[in-house]
Amino acid sequence: MIKLKNILNEILNTFQVEAEMLSDRRVPITDILNQVRALRKVTIVNNITPEDYPQKQDVEYTKLKIKFVTREEAKQDLLQFKEDILTSDRSENDLRIPGVKTVKFRNETLRRL
Repeated sequence: MIKLKNILNEILNTFQVEAEMLSDRRVPITDILNQVRALRKVTIVNNITPEDYPQKQDVEYTKLKIKFVTREEAKQDLLQFKEDILTSDRSENDLRIPGVKTVKFRNETLRRL
């Protein structure tokens, strides 16, 4: 008998990637991370920034570990995540996450789970 878990593993691919994000310190990082978690296909977002990492007064550096599921090419999804986080086109929708200045995905950390 085929198990549901096996079927889902064949259809969906789970990936993990690390990212570096710069954000405005006036916007709480928990609010930003909650909105990243709300992106389509994202399942888990963990803040892995070392506690002793120096921060600037107006810009906060955050290192993230993001897990997501996809049926497509994982690198294409990373481009879509970046676009969803940073792009705001008020004529269609407002997908930009307030407070995020930039996000960079570390492609060398992309791996299938």
